[in-house]
Amino acid sequence: MKPIAISSCLALAALSLYAGDPQTTTTAPTHAETLLSAPRSSAVVDSPLVHAAKATNRLNKKPGQVITNETLVRSGGHFTTTTTEAQTQLPPNRPSAVPTLDQLAIEQRRARAESALAADQAKKYAAQKKTAAALAAARAEGDTAEGVYMDPPALETGTIQTAKPMSPESMTPQQKPPL
Repeated sequence: MKPIAISSCLALAALSLYAGDPQTTTTAPTHAETLLSAPRSSAVVDSPLVHAAKATNRLNKKPGQVITNETLVRSGGHFTTTTTEAQTQLPPNRPSAVPTLDQLAIEQRRARAESALAADQAKKYAAQKKTAAALAAARAEGDTAEGVYMDPPALETGTIQTAKPMSPESMTPQQKPPL
């Protein structure tokens, strides 16, 4: 995939370089060239922004009113300044209401741990409910714990047979384990 991508990029770059070269023609142009605007005779050509500023005719005019401290004192305006005491008595830094990334990460870990604990408790509760339902069903059928302990083991009755090892060739198709 990489050789195809690299070769296509190189081909595109070569094509754009070829298209960017000026074409030399031996024939005369078929259309007549028209000069729409001639450059100014001055050596420096103004930018469009300078040209627009000159067109507004505001270059040599004085502004109507400049607000300074002297004009405010004379005209009766008011202004305030701060003292060094007011600058030193800044309010204490309050903790920001926006939590930091560390606080968000801790909160997410805590929420995951709580949800995992709740899931474990729900599983335990479901298992207890299932066990209780099974015991209730067994009691309804007449089964008791004493009946389990009163049954003789299978070895005493002699119903368990010992298995003899068999080779795969001697096994019948029903005895062979599934693959």
